[in-house]
Amino acid sequence: MLSALFHDDPQTVGPYRLLARLGGGGMGTVYLARTAGGRTVAVKVLHEHLASDTALRSRFQLETDAARVIGGRFGAAVHDADALAVRPWLATDYVIGPPLDDAIRAGGPLGGSAVRALGAALAEGLGQLHRSEVVHRDLKPSNVMVTATGPKIIDFGIAWAVGEERLTHVGSAVGTPAFMSPEQAAGAEHAAAGDVFALGGLLVFAASGHGPFGGGQAADLLYRVRYTEPDLGGVPPELAGVLGRCLANHPADRPTTDELVATLAADGGRQPFADVLPDAVLREIARRGDDVWQQPPPRQTPPPPEVPPDTVVVGPGVSRRRMLALVGGGVAAGAVLGGGGVWAWLGGDDRAPGGGGAEAKPVKAPSRLWTFPSRRPDDGGDVLLTSHGLAMPAGIVLAGVNPESGEGTWQANLSDTWRWATDGTKVYALREHDEGAALAVCTIDPTDGRFGKPLAELKDFAGGEARNQLLCVVEDSAYLVARTSSGSRWYLLAVDLRRGRERWRSPVDAAHDTYRPPMLCGAVSGQRLVVCRADSGIHFLELAVHAVADGKKRWAQSEPFTGSPPGRLVVDGRHLYLGDEALTARRLSDGGIGWLFGTDRNAGDSAGKSRLYGAPALRDGVVYCTEGDRGVVAVDAVTGSINWLEKGLTGRRLNREVPPVIGKKYLYSLDDKGLRAVDLRTHRAVWTFPTDATVLSADPGRGRVYVREERATFALPLV
Repeated sequence: MLSALFHDDPQTVGPYRLLARLGGGGMGTVYLARTAGGRTVAVKVLHEHLASDTALRSRFQLETDAARVIGGRFGAAVHDADALAVRPWLATDYVIGPPLDDAIRAGGPLGGSAVRALGAALAEGLGQLHRSEVVHRDLKPSNVMVTATGPKIIDFGIAWAVGEERLTHVGSAVGTPAFMSPEQAAGAEHAAAGDVFALGGLLVFAASGHGPFGGGQAADLLYRVRYTEPDLGGVPPELAGVLGRCLANHPADRPTTDELVATLAADGGRQPFADVLPDAVLREIARRGDDVWQQPPPRQTPPPPEVPPDTVVVGPGVSRRRMLALVGGGVAAGAVLGGGGVWAWLGGDDRAPGGGGAEAKPVKAPSRLWTFPSRRPDDGGDVLLTSHGLAMPAGIVLAGVNPESGEGTWQANLSDTWRWATDGTKVYALREHDEGAALAVCTIDPTDGRFGKPLAELKDFAGGEARNQLLCVVEDSAYLVARTSSGSRWYLLAVDLRRGRERWRSPVDAAHDTYRPPMLCGAVSGQRLVVCRADSGIHFLELAVHAVADGKKRWAQSEPFTGSPPGRLVVDGRHLYLGDEALTARRLSDGGIGWLFGTDRNAGDSAGKSRLYGAPALRDGVVYCTEGDRGVVAVDAVTGSINWLEKGLTGRRLNREVPPVIGKKYLYSLDDKGLRAVDLRTHRAVWTFPTDATVLSADPGRGRVYVREERATFALPLV
């Protein structure tokens, strides 16, 4: 996907004129470029701040050498390079086609013939690399491009030459956890057999849509890679044997690349590649070919002049008359459909007081109201609101906090974020009941953190199962996922907390992750229970709706997803909202797409990420989320039409995993420089509070926004 050049990107690199950004990573930025004679190429340029690092220059040279070795048949042919330039660069063929993970999202898992053709070609390419004593070390779906003539292996940024001094030290795991070999995960030497292991995992993903070791946190993945058996579910039986051998824990038990080529080609892996690709993938290849010859997006304008720290000068906004002229009939359509977002947008005149467009005074960021020292968990960590105060995970406990003073009030011995929930009044938890080791649902005393008497005791379920999960509590009903004491079967169930008994249960697939529950999250909307789980562990979410009354599954759908798995669901009476490559509204009634936003927009620079639209937030009929690195976008929840886009934001990397928080006057969003407040009238940032926080929680009733850093949580006014 093409995105605009930054204002400070160079005009040319060597003899190549830069047209657009293709993406970027830890070492460099990749540009679409063209020669004076019309040849289109991809140019990778080392980041300026890394150019003085001798070791990284050597790694860049090795990347160039590896790309030359694999050549144009199995990779992107090298046209030119200059490792001695002020900023080293490498120019290769522009490969016309999507990465393999995008291809799977477009057309679904590949059929057996396509997987064999893919595997045979990739094994042959790796063999060519290995014969030159180079190993790739980071073979994964995003590093394999799917073209009409065959797959291409790209990105040799962490490749290394056999027999040469390592550019990374033994004892450190370098690569992508989901596709690492066991020896690589242990920080040991990753030789040619390690690339075969990664190829096996990649082909499992191509055949099934999921990786062989699930998803989740890097530490969990590394453990499973080293100590557990791969998940070959969904792999055609005729491929399971050879892919299982590729994924053998010991390198000596894996086939060589020559053996793989012979096996896969013998089974039909020599068919013309385009003949075995799904139509949706062929259409995506054609679309990307067309994109090359479209007018490139205009270069971004320079940022406004510097202003004092923590302030941004707010200029005059667009008048109501001008806004109506810009959106034309879209506003009327939204009004007819009852879209509350349109009226929220038009609710205030964004002209400066007095109507003359005078400059607004600088706004200073607020001071902390209090700070509570606490360790934030690696995932989850939202602050829970109750009628008595706050509750938040802090290290290995759940801690109570006074919302006025920020002082700790109690601690409960709970460490897994999926084992508690709040209904806005009380905190509920799952625990093992002392009598009979049954599963119990109880409350936590808001004064001392002790567990109350069980509200419900579920004797059929194992209280000692650490992955039992409390999804939500609504109107005296608890919805949870639990494992039975006998038979080890998993169920989604509803529990009546007033009567202390189970209302219904619905079977769910067993948890393939030995450390995480089967579900990710759940929410109730009217008479529907919406649940979400990691269908493939890596690139798909399974969404389902059950009837609150009897638990019957009304529908289930798989949703392509590239961001961090959601920890909470955003729903209203009509839709479930998700942000990823587009902002999606999926109908709760039947699981169909209500609307898509962003498929035809230039979302700005992706910063090397597939996810363009961030985790959404919903308020008063408007869905808010980040759009690339352009800023926050507000979209009508009913129609999917744009209400407004943040103005004047440049030079920031937005946090797409944390949904914004919306107050009455400001919207709050995280980026690489801190917490940004965006004026809801002018749609411009008015201040930034420096922080590296990764969790935001709103408390509208108390007028607070809670900001969680790794070792502290603090409160700011919610205005």
